Amino acid sequence: MPVWLRAGLWGGLAGSALLIGAAIGYSMSIPRRLIAAVMAFGAGVLVSALAFDLMDEAYRRGGFDSTSIGFIAGALVYTLATLALNRHGAKRRKPPPRSRTRATTLAQAWRSPSAR
Repeated sequence: MPVWLRAGLWGGLAGSALLIGAAIGYSMSIPRRLIAAVMAFGAGVLVSALAFDLMDEAYRRGGFDSTSIGFIAGALVYTLATLALNRHGAKRRKPPPRSRTRATTLAQAWRSPSAR
């Protein structure tokens, strides 16, 4: 089997996971908590893989001292930015579950036959 065909088949198999996941997500009612857990796990794996790859490259190019200073400085900047955002109101804003906003009132009025 030619290499290009093998690569195409493996690429198609890997890409089909996206389509299968989209079909499952579209056709089934998946709890938000499960979606959040899967996304958090995936984000953690991605960040971990990226960090290990970048740390290895930084260690090979700059040595232990430069790598550790950069790692600690990055963690400090991230922590300070998170504290600043939390202090100044960058929190998740969500309206109360039964509140009626102007947009929902207009949408309901547009849909109702009595409003026409």
